Amino acid sequence: MSAPAKPYLGRTGMSLAVAVLFVVAGVSLVIAAVLPANQLTQPGGTVVVTPSDPGDDRTLELPGLPQGVSVADATPDALLSVSDLPAGLRALTELPASLAALAIAVGCFLLGRVISAIHDGRPFDRRNPARLAGVAAAVVLGGLVAPMSENLVATAVLDHLGLTGPGSPLQLVIATIPLAPIALALVVLAAAEAFRRGGALADEVAGLV
Repeated sequence: MSAPAKPYLGRTGMSLAVAVLFVVAGVSLVIAAVLPANQLTQPGGTVVVTPSDPGDDRTLELPGLPQGVSVADATPDALLSVSDLPAGLRALTELPASLAALAIAVGCFLLGRVISAIHDGRPFDRRNPARLAGVAAAVVLGGLVAPMSENLVATAVLDHLGLTGPGSPLQLVIATIPLAPIALALVVLAAAEAFRRGGALADEVAGLV
């Protein structure tokens, strides 16, 4: 008789993983809400841009910038700091970070629910495929949508400052599509499909008994 297969993650390990995931989810959710709210208490905000003619200095003195606007850390992207922005734009500057934190919160919570169901002996719980699909969506949100939203936020701020014309000393960061989040999301979706088919097979076997 062959020895029983050793579990990759024992009951104690699963309990600890669920606790950690739920804590991370709660903290991330608070961060997602606090970031824009805190930014509303500030007079200005910061976005990521690229100088049209980047130099070697960490703080740039670019011609044509409005008063109260500065650019720093050009390696190669730069941070555009504006001392005074409308409330809507101030909150919008934290959109990428808030989306990333929200994605972490949702992903950790749903993954914790999946592991909790496995811990309770219900690996093929009918809700697990949908939970894993939600994890895949969270991966796309945090790894793809959140970084790409930086370009939209920068566009709104530069347009407000009148720095979107051809003579502007700044340009937007060129948005690239990262492949890693897409690949990870596909892996999670494959796991969701495996759980769905496993649940259907379990239901068929139960119906034959």
